[in-house]
Amino acid sequence: MKYCDGQVSQLGDIVSLGGKLGTVVSDIDGGQYGISPEYSAEQWAYLGAGVMIEFESYGLIHYIEPEHDLVLVHRAESK
Repeated sequence: MKYCDGQVSQLGDIVSLGGKLGTVVSDIDGGQYGISPEYSAEQWAYLGAGVMIEFESYGLIHYIEPEHDLVLVHRAESK
């Protein structure tokens, strides 16, 4: 998935939606999934496209296309 500014989403991205922060926990497009079982390929690969974003306020949301106010705050730290 691409954010509205054209940047490609990545696993671990910190994003903002309506001022609430979230984390990209599964990148289905890129074939990258979080280490926790609830974010695994076994759980979400069937969706076929998009990303899963975990928000403290909203919970886990699947996006194929971003909402207009979903913005990248910063990339995850490289290991």
